Amino acid sequence: MSDPRISFVIPAFNAADTITESIDSIFNGNFATGDEVIIVNDCSTDETAAVIERLKNKYNESISIVTNEQNKGCPATRNVGIRKATNELIFNLDADNVLVSGSIQKLKAELLEQEADLVAFADYYYFVDSTDRITHYWHCNTGWLTTADLFAGHINPGPGGNFLYTKASWERIGGYWEYGKGLHEAWGFTLKQLMNGSKIFVVPDTFYFHRHGHESLFVSESKNKPGEIDLLLRMMTPFKDKFMTSDWEYIQSHPQWHSELGSRPLQLSGAQVGSDGRIKITWYGRYRSVTRKIQTLLKQATN
Repeated sequence: MSDPRISFVIPAFNAADTITESIDSIFNGNFATGDEVIIVNDCSTDETAAVIERLKNKYNESISIVTNEQNKGCPATRNVGIRKATNELIFNLDADNVLVSGSIQKLKAELLEQEADLVAFADYYYFVDSTDRITHYWHCNTGWLTTADLFAGHINPGPGGNFLYTKASWERIGGYWEYGKGLHEAWGFTLKQLMNGSKIFVVPDTFYFHRHGHESLFVSESKNKPGEIDLLLRMMTPFKDKFMTSDWEYIQSHPQWHSELGSRPLQLSGAQVGSDGRIKITWYGRYRSVTRKIQTLLKQATN
């Protein structure tokens, strides 16, 4: 790949209040000639359809809209959009997250230089209503991400899902598992990539804004604990032979294994235990220092 183009794929379900900010952030310094944006409306019941039509009128032929005939859930909807993609690279952007100007070019340059299959942001800056008001952030270890790192805790790119990767790697692993509405879909996709030999690189000095809140898909879906446990085990079972026997027995006998990865990492056969990133809590009363850091990084990104 000399200078591959990017297909930005955005699943949208009841995203009328957030998707405009997300799409604008693509065209604000992250979109290049030959790129495309594919929005898949997953049978939204709010004003999402009208909002994305306005966005298409605003950005013309750069945006394509696909409408599911029935609600499929986020993983299946993501696969629908990627199948429509005409470019060699895919970037996932959730319909409520926001990019920083110039950040995608950094990811792309690193993917090509490292000859990686997938690259991810190093930092996630969390917000509720405004990117000017950060609640906390994750700092993921930079460099190559290993499967052992994925099982050493949660502060890694696995749960986030806003990745840049080759369409060939998506095809090679059979796409996203279409399990449920989307709980742990990004984590499962990362697992699937790593277990099938994909090279994942976490790019230093990169970040995006990740919206969170009480009505998020993760929060609503994770309330079904038996369903969550069954889902994780379903994702893990194809790779059970890669784990230490004692760790696989632990997974089967301890339903809380995933939530305890930070204190009880899992180990692959013949591999060392991985390492985890770190979380910085800056709840509303103490967010100013993080905001200043973001302002500095924004200046660097636009210079």
